[in-house]
Amino acid sequence: MSKNITKKILDATLEVIAREKISGTRMHLIAKEANMSQSNLHYYYPTKNDLLITLMDELQKRFSEKRVESVDLKNKSLNENISGLFMEKSDVILNHKKVDYAQFDYWVQGTVDHNIKEKFQKSFNEWRNNITEVLSTSEAYKNISSSIQEMLPFIMVSLMMGASMQYLIDEEKFDLDEYFKVAKKLILQIFQA
Repeated sequence: MSKNITKKILDATLEVIAREKISGTRMHLIAKEANMSQSNLHYYYPTKNDLLITLMDELQKRFSEKRVESVDLKNKSLNENISGLFMEKSDVILNHKKVDYAQFDYWVQGTVDHNIKEKFQKSFNEWRNNITEVLSTSEAYKNISSSIQEMLPFIMVSLMMGASMQYLIDEEKFDLDEYFKVAKKLILQIFQA
């Protein structure tokens, strides 16, 4: 399958999921959005689940590529890399809302679909591992208790996903820039204790 066809189908799938949610997503809706016949879509992706898993993999790939741009373990400070992680999430929230909506929907779907749950777990494990790599570059990290070291990546993911949830439900009331400024300050205070 050519990259153009794959991109066209996956972009259409993301559009439909953002609009209809996974539970309302149907192959005929994706085919219509991709401007192709449903039989042609089924040729490339026999089932909706095949397509959902492929989209999830593609979104994870995009997150990983973006993270490489946001974080530089060799040339940036802990402060700069934490800012990079938070700015990466802020960019998704502000400029790629459909991705965040899909991510929440995948989480819900993962409660009933074992394959999606495993993919989601893998994605979050990778995210937390990236965060751990950033945090462990600081000399002060060694002085933090192991239980706090273990929980910090979970807390940072929660801070980022919490920002998504609160901003997407009430953009007018939620100051995303201020939120991430305070979140960074809270994380950095742990390194100063």
